[in-house]
Amino acid sequence: MDYQAINMIGGKTRAALCALLACSLLSACVSEKVRVVNDTLAIQAEEAIPESLLLDVGIGIFDPGIPEDESSWEKLRVYPVVRKAESRYIPYTLKGTLQDTSQWGSVWVVPTNSNAVDVSVNGTLLASDGEILAIRVTVVDATGRQWLDKEYSGAASKYSYNDEFHLEQDPFQNIYNQIANDMVAAREKLNDKDIATIRSVASLKFATEFAPDAFDTYLSQDKKGNFQVNRLPAVDEPMMQRMYLIRDREYMLFDVLDEHYGNFHANMDGPYENWRKYSYEETIAQREVADSAMRRKLLGAAAIIGGLVMSQNTNSSAGSVASTAAVLGGIAAFKSGMDRSAETKIHEDALKELSGSLEAEVRPMVVEIEGTSVELTGSAEAQYEEWRAILKEIYQAESDYTLPATDGDGG
Repeated sequence: MDYQAINMIGGKTRAALCALLACSLLSACVSEKVRVVNDTLAIQAEEAIPESLLLDVGIGIFDPGIPEDESSWEKLRVYPVVRKAESRYIPYTLKGTLQDTSQWGSVWVVPTNSNAVDVSVNGTLLASDGEILAIRVTVVDATGRQWLDKEYSGAASKYSYNDEFHLEQDPFQNIYNQIANDMVAAREKLNDKDIATIRSVASLKFATEFAPDAFDTYLSQDKKGNFQVNRLPAVDEPMMQRMYLIRDREYMLFDVLDEHYGNFHANMDGPYENWRKYSYEETIAQREVADSAMRRKLLGAAAIIGGLVMSQNTNSSAGSVASTAAVLGGIAAFKSGMDRSAETKIHEDALKELSGSLEAEVRPMVVEIEGTSVELTGSAEAQYEEWRAILKEIYQAESDYTLPATDGDGG
């Protein structure tokens, strides 16, 4: 900027220009796009799919995506308590979306990947603050074929949390619908033989997990690690029949765990919705405060510099008074910006308090499994591994086959 040209402008004109600049800076605001609420619909099955072509889906508990560096949590708006709860809540919401499409067989939320399902879905939370949800989702079938490895993100509409609209859908239902549609698109690339192979491989992988010496010759892997069927056991093979019974018990546990996650989802729904609503409001407010603070700081700094420039280029008493006023006004504006910055800390503290209240709302459950009382808490995954060990014991008791020791990773 040519400061000599500025100094040639009359005092009143210069003051008017400064006032105009100040108004333009202080009146600037964050533009907000009008977002449509969940305009993507999940593709529904037009007719009943034959049972032989229905694939069972297991949705694993998501990785909460909590950075190891705790100092980054505030900056990234990561609240571990909420993230851990979301890692169970979001998979169950996705499960409901998949089920409602009638495109799949059974759909369960499972603690970890299981060979008892045909298609495994896993995810990682990338961002979640009520305004934005971003997740990375991978989908792999039993043969090892990857269907999806994709990031999904969406922004909640300002109407999502408005009580006047009484919206029944999740604020981010678009994301779940997009995942469901992408899964359908991936499946439609397969023919009936491919689907039959996936189902067969899943059954044989489950059998091999329990009795590797008896079943490991039925499958092979190619150079990419994908499974292929070498041969199928006879339909009336006694060992395979027992294995089906064991798998039915696995499905029974899935049903129990699914009920647990369903109750968790229902209990969390109210407080989580409130958290997202207030977090959304706090996020918007914090950004507005931060933007306002930055504008005030910039305006204050500009006024201070302008005042100093004026003082260096004028000898009149009036010019000296104007430059002093500009500097003082700039200091006041800069201080105001610092005060507004302090308000962001208040909003951050409010978010922490809200996330802590969410943790208090979620309670563990006790369920009955074949007469045995099992407590399902945040370590339901460990309970699942315990149950897998019980299944191996049951199989061993019902079979003459002696099971070797395994690490029980269920993969």
